[in-house]
Amino acid sequence: MDTQKTILKNKKVDIKIKLAALWLVFILLYVYTDFYKLYMPEKIQAVMSGVIDGFEVTQMSLLLISIVTIIPACMIYFSLTLNSKTNRILNIAMGIFHVIIGIVNIIGTTWYFYMFYGALLIIVAILIVLNAWKWPIEHENNSI
Repeated sequence: MDTQKTILKNKKVDIKIKLAALWLVFILLYVYTDFYKLYMPEKIQAVMSGVIDGFEVTQMSLLLISIVTIIPACMIYFSLTLNSKTNRILNIAMGIFHVIIGIVNIIGTTWYFYMFYGALLIIVAILIVLNAWKWPIEHENNSI
C-alpha cells in the first residue's frame, strides 16, 4: 500500500508580478464600475447632454480623466520593467493617489454597487501600497 502524500509546491511570486497583477485587477474594477454606471437611471441621458454629475464634458475634462485612468495601465508595464527603487516609490505614490481618488469618488454616493466597487478599488490600491512598501530587500555581502 502506497502511503506517500502529494505535497503541492508553492513558489514565491516575484513582487513585480504581484504589483502588475494588482494593477490589472484595479483596471478591471475600473471598467466594471464604469460599465455598470451606465445602467443607473438617466446616466445615458446625462452622457448625451454633456453634463455628468454636475460636471460639463469638455475636451479638457476628458483629457484629465484619460490621464488619470491611463495610469493603472502604465503601472502594469512599469511594475514589470522599472528598477526596484524607482518601482517601489512609483507604486507607493500611485497607490496612495488612487486611494485618495477612490475615497473622493464614493463620498456622497447612495448606490450600493458603486460603494462596493469603490471599496474594492480602495482595497486593491492599499494592497499595492503595502506590497510596494514591503518590497523584499537583498543584503550585499561586502566581506573579503
